[in-house]
Amino acid sequence: MSYQSSESLHRDPEATQFHSELHTLINAFGDAVISVDRDGRFVLWNPGAERLFGYTSTEALGESLDLIIPPQSRKAHWEGFYKATRLNQTRLGSDLIHVPMLRKDQTQFPGALTVGVVRDENKRIVNIGAIIREDTIRQYDQ
Repeated sequence: MSYQSSESLHRDPEATQFHSELHTLINAFGDAVISVDRDGRFVLWNPGAERLFGYTSTEALGESLDLIIPPQSRKAHWEGFYKATRLNQTRLGSDLIHVPMLRKDQTQFPGALTVGVVRDENKRIVNIGAIIREDTIRQYDQ
């Protein structure tokens, strides 16, 4: 998907239609689809994320990733996040990543996710997105 500013979206009916269809598609996924900015604050939170984590989009948008990361995992997470967003060093891609996750009620669960990034014209990471699901099969295998 190519990026267009919101101003150009309003002038281009095809882009507006595409944006609407993409929004509908993201909201149709049963899995959680989330995205954060360079500061680790949520900018996208679909209904699948609401079901998985227990937070509404109103509660989650603008909040830190700490919302869904267990306390014992935060230090390692933020070190990796810093490397990705500030030093532009990442090994993210199509690999399935297994990490502990945290729900609103503070229960932890095994999560499985894939991560993608959006880069600006200077190739710097400006947005990180993920598709997440509960990894109950892995939980029972351990």
